[in-house]
This record gives sequence, structure tokens and C-alpha cells, in this order.
Amino acid sequence: MSENANVIVRSRTKSFRDLYVAVVTTNTPKLYEAGKPVKLARAIKGKISDKFSTEKIYSDDGVEESISSYEGTEVEFEVNSLAPQDRALLFGQLYENGYLVKNKEDTAPEVAVGYRAKKLNGKYEFTWLYAGTFGQGNEDNYETQADKISTQTNTLKGSFYERQKDGNYQIQVDESNLLASHTSAADAINDWFSQVQEKDDTVA
Repeated sequence: MSENANVIVRSRTKSFRDLYVAVVTTNTPKLYEAGKPVKLARAIKGKISDKFSTEKIYSDDGVEESISSYEGTEVEFEVNSLAPQDRALLFGQLYENGYLVKNKEDTAPEVAVGYRAKKLNGKYEFTWLYAGTFGQGNEDNYETQADKISTQTNTLKGSFYERQKDGNYQIQVDESNLLASHTSAADAINDWFSQVQEKDDTVA
């Protein structure tokens, strides 16, 4: 960890891995709780898109102020394969006695999603998205086997948003920019996927 608070490290991302999901059990104006995270399929690609709308307020023939509003975060993950247990967890489908049953009334549960991405300098950026669903479903690809075998993957699409308690929608730690005084964040990344992480305001 760096001792110099004036040094800002910017290093490109070179990998994406360790995709975890935790079911959100409580999301109210007073309380947010999530269950124990479980590792999902092996991660291949991830795309995280924060969406904002901007409204301009005019006066004296010019822009007086520009107001931005957070509208949500769209996520898209490509993974190697989904087991029926994964589909039950993510989409609320029934997996029972070896059968996976999909029903038009299936409701995707509210979940938190965590992952990490490696930088060129060898450090990681750790992330949790607090609340969202994979209600947009997933894409299954199939292709007949030819002389050259081509394997297929799964693509998950979801919509994430702010939690009710405080409006936070994501927490992140960039290991490259941790200072020696950032002891809480350093401890958190040592066990990042043991729980959905919270910022510790009692220490630096």
C-alpha cells in the first residue's frame, strides 16, 4: 500500500473474474441485509453501464444549472455455463427432483452482485452492486458440432439500482490506490466475497 496520499495510480484493467451473488433479504428505508454470497459460473466478460439523465434549467437566455439524476445500472455478464441451481437462484425458476421448470410467473429475486478485475500493475479493483434483478433473463446459444469444436457461453442481463436505506448502489475498492491508513478497506478486500461489503466509517 502507498504511503503518499498525493500519488494517484491509474492502471488499465486486464481481467474479470470471481463473480458472486447474494440474495437481498431486506431492502427498506431503515435496513439493508443480504445473505451469504455464493460463487456463480466462471466469468468471461462483464459490462457495467451507469445510466444518468440530465435536465438543464435556463434563465437569462442561458443555462442556469444542470441537474443529473441516477436512473439505474445495466449489467451484462458472459459466463461459461449456468447450472440449473444457478437459474433457480437468479431467475426464480423451480429446480426440484432433478427437473428445471420455467414458468411465466417466475420472478427473479433481488440480489447483490460482486466481482473483481485485475489491473496491469497486478492489483485488483473489487466491486459490489447492492441491489438489482436479472429479470431481463439470459441468452443460451447452441450450435451443431463440426470438425472444429466451438463451445458456447451464457449471457446474463440485469437491471440494478440504489438501495432504499441510503441511496447507495455500488461500493468499490481500488487496491492500487490504498494508503497505509486505509486499514478498513484493506481488511475488506482480504475477504471481499465473504459478505456484501459496507464502508466502515469508524476508521480511515
